[in-house]
Amino acid sequence: MFNSFLTLAAGRFGIDDSVREAVLIAFGILMTLAAIAIIVVIMMQKGTNDNVGVISGASDTYYGKNKERNKEGVLKKVTFALFAFIIVCAIICFVIGILE
Repeated sequence: MFNSFLTLAAGRFGIDDSVREAVLIAFGILMTLAAIAIIVVIMMQKGTNDNVGVISGASDTYYGKNKERNKEGVLKKVTFALFAFIIVCAIICFVIGILE
C-alpha cells in the first residue's frame, strides 16, 4: 500500500527519471564538497584543554572571556552550518529516492 502511494505521488508531481537522477547526483556532489569542507574546518580548530589555565589563571583573560567572537567561535558556527547542510541534503536525497 505504501509503495502504491509513493508511485501515485511520484506520478502526480511529474518527476522524470532523468531529472531525479540529475538532482541526486547534484546533491551527492554538494554533500561531498560539504564533507570535505567540514573536515578542513574541524582540522583548523584547536583542541580544548580546559585544565591548562587552572594554575596560571589564563582562563580569566580577555581572550578566554570573548572566545565566541574570535576565530574559534566562527569555526564552530561554520562547522554546525556545514553539518546542518549535509543533514538537509541527505533528507532531500532520501525523499527524492523514495519517489521512484
